[in-house]
Amino acid sequence: MFKNIFFIISFIVFSANTQSVNLQGIVSNTKGKPIPGAIVLLVRQNMKDTTDAEGKFSLISGTSVKYLKPVLPQSDDISLKNNLLQFTLSTQSPVKIKIFDLNGNLIRQEIIKSAAPGIYKFDLSETCRASKVFVIYASTGRQEVSFRYMASDGEYALNTKSITSSGSAANGLTAMAAVVDTLRVTATGYQTKSVALTSLNNQELNITLDSIPTGKAWPTANPAATGPFEVAADKDVGPLAGIANDPIYGEQKRFNVYRPKNLKTSGYLHPILIWANGYKDNPEPNPPKCVIDRVNQWCGQYLPILQHLASHGFVVVASLSTATGSGNPLPTIVGMDWIIKQNEDPSSPYYHCLDTSRIGQLGHSMGGMSTCKSASDPRYKALMTICGTSTLSGLHTPILFYCGGKDNTVSCESVRNTFLTVKDQPAFFMNELNSDHGWWVYQGPSGVSLSAAAAWFRVHLMNDSANRKYFYGSNCTFCNDSRVRVEQNGLMTQ
Repeated sequence: MFKNIFFIISFIVFSANTQSVNLQGIVSNTKGKPIPGAIVLLVRQNMKDTTDAEGKFSLISGTSVKYLKPVLPQSDDISLKNNLLQFTLSTQSPVKIKIFDLNGNLIRQEIIKSAAPGIYKFDLSETCRASKVFVIYASTGRQEVSFRYMASDGEYALNTKSITSSGSAANGLTAMAAVVDTLRVTATGYQTKSVALTSLNNQELNITLDSIPTGKAWPTANPAATGPFEVAADKDVGPLAGIANDPIYGEQKRFNVYRPKNLKTSGYLHPILIWANGYKDNPEPNPPKCVIDRVNQWCGQYLPILQHLASHGFVVVASLSTATGSGNPLPTIVGMDWIIKQNEDPSSPYYHCLDTSRIGQLGHSMGGMSTCKSASDPRYKALMTICGTSTLSGLHTPILFYCGGKDNTVSCESVRNTFLTVKDQPAFFMNELNSDHGWWVYQGPSGVSLSAAAAWFRVHLMNDSANRKYFYGSNCTFCNDSRVRVEQNGLMTQ
């Protein structure tokens, strides 16, 4: 049962015009390591301390300090601590909370269309009563973040409750006391963080700073040609994933990762793509059980598209499961969880080489269905399906639909029907008239499917605006390509 309580923001009442300051805590990075030498400033009181070797700071007034009237927050922030999701709003802003399980199912959604400035909290322990991991997507008009959340023990009850409010009130989002000061933390090599405070006394404040991104900006590139990176492959890596009775292997399998060979020295932060195989298929042949003999078995056909995308700078995580649409969690979700953790592991070859804020997924046949099933995962920023779809729920990214006009396994009509359901995100449908269910992958970099995949993800994960011409606008490149018949939804015409 969810509490339907909303507290109107009230000012803190002081019994006198003086108050004391007692603020202590630790400043650390996202790996939990302390940051020495960070400057911690209590802005309005103009009190300052520098963290020691253990990242500790202390702001304590020997005598009472002047009372200052509460103010509006001076910055925006979203944080998660001790089951409380906290929003700090400096201006009137929309607020959105979405809670998903690891299969991408939407458990709860809460939206405030216009929240007044202030501090708000959302108690996750009252929403997700389960000993399970959830993905929390939270956004305001200026910021969006996602968190992994392990709920407290208890019986799991799926709740798809959706609440929308036009004002500052909603069902579970609670306004907190007004802001009395701001703690501003700066450190060399890290992004400055400001934390709004509702009290200056008896607070233990642990502050986490994000590193300043150091990757170079991505230049444009021709998606119809092999990209500028030499490709390497890390095979049979990562955790076991997928169903235990895999159709080909009879057991769970791991992953292949296709990536630029110079990942460590490229100077870029590389976006991540999650690949989902078709049924009984694999990224490449994996003898003796996964082979292409063109008579009895067809397993391992996707290497051309995976290498093409890696040559353009993407790190492609490809499950070896041959049933990517099955499992709880899906093998693609397991792979995404793993590669994100690898980016923060100093012993990993991917350490600090990945842009974990730019993740996409694509898949073929059953893998296209799998892509649609997990489309609501808030970590995805762009999607593509190839010759396969399923009902979409919680889509929040641009999506490209590809089909083969001569496909007798998955009809273009069924793919188009899914495309027609997408109204509030950019969506593009392309029918390669002379392609069938598998021929698409062997046409080389200039082929429709490979060039479209590279262009689509370059636009949406690399900010390659020069490649927008392939999809956007009434005179787009693929709009005038005789090999395909395309449709754009209303958000693709500009």
